Amino acid sequence: MAQIRFGVLCIPFQVIDVVGPLDLLSSSSTSYLHGMQQVSGFPIDIARRGNNIEFIYIGESLEAVAGTASIKIQPTTTCADCPPLDYLLIGGPGPEFFMNVPPVFTDFVRGRVDELKGIFTTCTGAIVAAMMGILDGKSATTNHQFIPMAVKLRPEVNWTTKKQWIADGKFWTAGGACAGMDMFAHWISEHYGNDVAEAGFAALDYEPRDVDGKLIPLKAGLKEWRKSRPTLP
Repeated sequence: MAQIRFGVLCIPFQVIDVVGPLDLLSSSSTSYLHGMQQVSGFPIDIARRGNNIEFIYIGESLEAVAGTASIKIQPTTTCADCPPLDYLLIGGPGPEFFMNVPPVFTDFVRGRVDELKGIFTTCTGAIVAAMMGILDGKSATTNHQFIPMAVKLRPEVNWTTKKQWIADGKFWTAGGACAGMDMFAHWISEHYGNDVAEAGFAALDYEPRDVDGKLIPLKAGLKEWRKSRPTLP
C-alpha cells in the first residue's frame, strides 16, 4: 500500500489527544500487524492490508514542546520546511493557547487546507482549528465541556454536542480525548477494513465506541484468533 504522510501539530496538547489516535494508526500498520500475526494467528492477508504511514511532527521551531504530564514532543520539521502532507491532526491544548494561536500555525494550516485529504481534531483542537477560520460554516464538535466557550469564541461554526465526533467533508472533529480515539478507530475501519482495524485493536485490548458513545465489541472471529494463537516456547 502506498505510503501516506500524517502530520501532527506540535503544540502544548493533552498528550492522549494525540498519542491515543497515533497508536491506533500504528497498531493497524502493515509492519505492526505482520509481527502480531505470528502471535495472534489471524490471516496474513489482514496484515498485508494494513496502513503505511509516515508521521511528521511539525513545530514552530525544532525545539521540544511540553505536553501534559511534562511529556516533551519533539518536532521533526518546522512549519516553514514541512513536506507535502496527506492528513493533519491537531490535538487539544488549554485556553491559554487556543485563545492566542500563534500566527505561524494559522498561516501553515490555512495554506495546507486544499492539499490535505483530511484534517482531524481531538478535544479542544477543534477550537484551535476554529480560531484559524477553517471550520466556518462547518458542523463540528469539541470537548463537550468547552462547547459554550467555543460558541462564544467562534459562532460561525455549527457546534454540536449531539455526537461523539462529526465528519463534515474533510474535517473530522471529536469530543474529549477518548472520543478522538473512537473517531480514529472508525476512520481506520472505513479506510482499511474492519478486520484490519480490529486485529490492531485486539492487540491493545481496545474496543471502540460508536458515534453515539455505544461500545462496539470485537467480533467473534478476533476472539477465536486469540484462543487459537500458537503457543510460544
